[in-house]
Amino acid sequence: MKSKLKLCKTLVALSVINAGVMPAFAYTVNVNSSIPISSQVMPALSTANGALGTANGLLGQIETTLINIGTAVNQQGDRQAALIQQVAQTQQQFDIEQSRNDRLLKAQDRYRVADDICAQSVSGGTAGAAAAAAGGQRTLGSASTSKDVKAIFEVPARATDIDASTTADVHSQYCDTADYAAFGGTTFCPAVSDMPKADTSLSSVLYGAGEEGKAPDGTFTEKQSDAALRYTKNTALRSAGRQLSRGEVKGAAGRVYLGMIQQYQAMADAAAQPQLEMIANSKPNPATDAALADARKAPEVESFFQSFASSEAKRLNRMSASEFERFDVERRYSNPAYLATLNNKNEIDLQREQIMSTNLNNHLQLGVKEQLEKTNILLGQILSNEAYNAYKPMLAQQLQNVNAGVSRK
Repeated sequence: MKSKLKLCKTLVALSVINAGVMPAFAYTVNVNSSIPISSQVMPALSTANGALGTANGLLGQIETTLINIGTAVNQQGDRQAALIQQVAQTQQQFDIEQSRNDRLLKAQDRYRVADDICAQSVSGGTAGAAAAAAGGQRTLGSASTSKDVKAIFEVPARATDIDASTTADVHSQYCDTADYAAFGGTTFCPAVSDMPKADTSLSSVLYGAGEEGKAPDGTFTEKQSDAALRYTKNTALRSAGRQLSRGEVKGAAGRVYLGMIQQYQAMADAAAQPQLEMIANSKPNPATDAALADARKAPEVESFFQSFASSEAKRLNRMSASEFERFDVERRYSNPAYLATLNNKNEIDLQREQIMSTNLNNHLQLGVKEQLEKTNILLGQILSNEAYNAYKPMLAQQLQNVNAGVSRK
């Protein structure tokens, strides 16, 4: 910079001297070189330009680096935002699925029927078993393989002496020690039976025929059912007179006789109805199969079945309607495993069991009501029979008096 000032001063001084000495003329000056400019100014400018270029390059690199950092930061932010969104969506889906599973578990817990003694009830099959037993009353005779049992329901009424003789023949199958002592060895008592007095003992209908002192059987064998039907024949279906032939019915007396036989048979059928119903309810009933198999899935029920069920029920895996009903009652009343299970049950299971027990009690009460209705019918027939026996002779005597008075007039 000082060199440039010095050069300018020299040029001005020369111009002043020339102006004073010589006339003013204009001359062209050509400066071809300057040592200070060449040696100092220009290198300094080159150095400055190089530094500036270097600085610009550094600034460009810094800018590029900052741009890359910003881009990386933005990309990382996008990735984090996407990750956060994905996590939120996953959590939302998990919460939805968890809520759905909770609802399903609650529904299953509320409506399930588990394989335990507090959730199982054979009561659901009781109505079907009762209906099947009632429908089987009319087929008791035809279902038997014994000719004399079939004859009770299928053969027309025989004369009283023939009917009594047949009864004596049948009793040969049920001799006891007293019979054998009296006429043992004859055709009427060849040997002491394994079902003594089965045709003359009410226990044949109530508990099943068999050896004296045996435990009651809830489900009868075919032989036990036949013995019970023979007892019913001897007590409620005795013959009061033979059935007339087609020719005998044509006359007036025959029609009167036929009417009397029909009246008697109507009374006899009412008298036999309770026994026939009990026998039908004691026969193996296929309607019990499904409910019994379902209930026996619970270990407590299965163990009680083995201790409670009759031999025939165990053999067939099938119960009679009456044993089926008693089984559902007794497995709660006299089963220690049931009481132990109750102690470990939650509130919902206990409420369910209470409802089942209430339904069972309602079913039993309905059965009692139906039995009372049948009893009332029988009592009404007994009253009618008593009135008939009392008034028939009085009316006959009075009719004779009326006829006598009319004849005197």
